[in-house]
Amino acid sequence: MQINSTSQNTSLDTQAIASKQAAQNTTQSKTGSNLIATSQSSNSDNVTISIQATELSSKAQSNSKEADTLPAKPALPNEGEKVENYVEYRKAKAQYQIYSDMAGIATGNSKGMSASTAYYLSNNDEARAAVVDSKAQQQQVSAMQSYAKTTQDIDGWY
Repeated sequence: MQINSTSQNTSLDTQAIASKQAAQNTTQSKTGSNLIATSQSSNSDNVTISIQATELSSKAQSNSKEADTLPAKPALPNEGEKVENYVEYRKAKAQYQIYSDMAGIATGNSKGMSASTAYYLSNNDEARAAVVDSKAQQQQVSAMQSYAKTTQDIDGWY
């Protein structure tokens, strides 16, 4: 089996290397090695393949079967136990974060909310209404406290 690739725009250095390789290949075939050597013109690249490689190639072509199709639903490693446990862990973590954020909102101690809480509130009308009511109540308390403080300051002036 011979693979030739001819290039018409090769440089002089490339042509010199190709001619040296051709000379080495003919030397190997004269020494009795298991290689088949071919020599071509100086404008081509030569590839030498051993007799064993050609035999393996012909066997592989004669024994080739059609490719097996993959199953419609791939099986998870370890029957999916690790994946299922990880999914359960992530769900529990997100649920805890939501509960923590909701408790912070209800007590007025929250400095913000996580993305999972925002997603939960965007899809749950009752929870969103409760959060809005809680924030409105906190704002009313804050307004009453500042009114009381301002009134005390004014009473101190007179």
